[in-house]
Amino acid sequence: NIGVYGLGGVGKTFLVDEVAQVSKQGKYFDKVVKTEVTKNPDFKRIQGEIADSLGLRFDEETVFGRADRLRQRMKMEKSILVILDDIWTMLDLKKVGIPFGNEHNGCKLLMTSRSQDVLVQMGVLKDLTFKLGFMSENETWNLFQLKAGDVVKDSNLKDVAIQVAQKCEGLPLRVVTVACAMRNKWDVQSWKDALRKLQCNDQIEIDALTYSSFELSYNSFESDEMRDLFLLSALLLGNDEKYFLKVAMGLNILKHVNTMDEARNKLHTIITSLQETCLLDVKTGGNIQMHDIVREFATFIARRDKHVFLRNQSNVEWPSNEFLNRCMEIVLQRCHIHELPHTIVCPNIKLFLLTSENRSLKIPDTFFEGMASLRVLDLTSLNLSSLPTSFRFLTDLKTLCLDDCILEYMDAIESLQNLEILRIWKSSMIKFPIEVGRLTQLRMLDLSNSGIEVLPSNIISSLINLEELYMGNTSINWEDVNSTVQTGNASIAELHKLPNLTALELQIRETRMLPRDMQLIFEKLKFFKIAIGDVWEWADIKDETLKTLMLKL
Repeated sequence: NIGVYGLGGVGKTFLVDEVAQVSKQGKYFDKVVKTEVTKNPDFKRIQGEIADSLGLRFDEETVFGRADRLRQRMKMEKSILVILDDIWTMLDLKKVGIPFGNEHNGCKLLMTSRSQDVLVQMGVLKDLTFKLGFMSENETWNLFQLKAGDVVKDSNLKDVAIQVAQKCEGLPLRVVTVACAMRNKWDVQSWKDALRKLQCNDQIEIDALTYSSFELSYNSFESDEMRDLFLLSALLLGNDEKYFLKVAMGLNILKHVNTMDEARNKLHTIITSLQETCLLDVKTGGNIQMHDIVREFATFIARRDKHVFLRNQSNVEWPSNEFLNRCMEIVLQRCHIHELPHTIVCPNIKLFLLTSENRSLKIPDTFFEGMASLRVLDLTSLNLSSLPTSFRFLTDLKTLCLDDCILEYMDAIESLQNLEILRIWKSSMIKFPIEVGRLTQLRMLDLSNSGIEVLPSNIISSLINLEELYMGNTSINWEDVNSTVQTGNASIAELHKLPNLTALELQIRETRMLPRDMQLIFEKLKFFKIAIGDVWEWADIKDETLKTLMLKL
């Protein structure tokens, strides 16, 4: 086993990514897998990332059950390189499912940490731990020139550009961040101002020069949309663009867009621009990631400017009433909460997100009474026998996400008359609520991967403003449009009544469920993905083209 350690931002992740790439290209190992451990390890995510690289799918629900399965799968490889990036404290390899010691001599570990002691605790011999230090002045200047481009060749700017590069003090993350921010600054005044800002060292807990570097880049963003999405990315890390679109639309971040498709294109453009600043990264699979130091900076700004209450730990202590009166966003990630207060008064709140580690957590009926200005609500991993009656106070709500939930009575959803985006993803319910048909402002309905047994007729056709409908990997029993026996189930022919529909995903058991004039529906769609037959794995169908029709009967 080998370990690499050094300060945050010194280039550890970049180095092991290069090792992974070279190992794959040179075929030095049968398999190369990589996962990010982070300060608060999520064992299921770590197991999932390794399993994805091995083509393994879990049937087991528990961490320990998945660990046994993962260990068996890894032992099937004659040689495998496992890269564990960003370890903060000793990680229980047995709990993850990674074979170690004499369990599998062909399994080699490459680990990174900020601490050499952590690597030694993980079983790496001290002689096999390598410190990644700062770059020399020449290395710093070479990297700065590469990222800043031709502007540093200007004789009027070169001297001050060298001083700016030196203020990055050999830390690659700072160098890249500052250089990207200065890439198109051709006036000497901008460079002198940047140097002045880098010399101001009295900001926050992360070291002052790093803060100054990030602030320089953050302030140089070309729009408030870009700044807002950057801060949002730090709060909702690990989600994909599809999720960010739902939240960004609900929060009205994306300006001057008329359709969901226009909003999606604008969001993608902004995320691409953020990638170019080197403050954000989009991983394979589309999940948005951020270096932990960058996230530390972004969450500081979010707390300062948006009065965000952010927790991702077991013990949640609610802030003071004074703070809640100012609070605009509450994000509770993977929290094991035993009880919620009956009501919290947040007159300025726009976003509330709760991902619960306690599925039996009850939401009091009165909980949302003090959140009348709420625009985005995300409740994940809950057993909801009914929705809180205080939903009737959420008249401004634009986006509702109920992911990985077990849902029963949802009649309270009818009061959300201004709702535009409804996502019920990986959730289960016996019968889809007819009340949704009265939410006529809905523009997007996403029921992907949900176990919905019955979808009554005339719900879909009532959503006259619907632009996008996603029902992939569902087991809905559609009405046979050619049968004389009516079951009361929804039929695909209802899609004819949606004049604004431009995106559609469906999984259908048999072709007889398709109306004869389905071509008329296809003609107005910009995107569709339809799988017919019960042998398709929805996740295996790639979006290689804008329009895909999969048939396997």
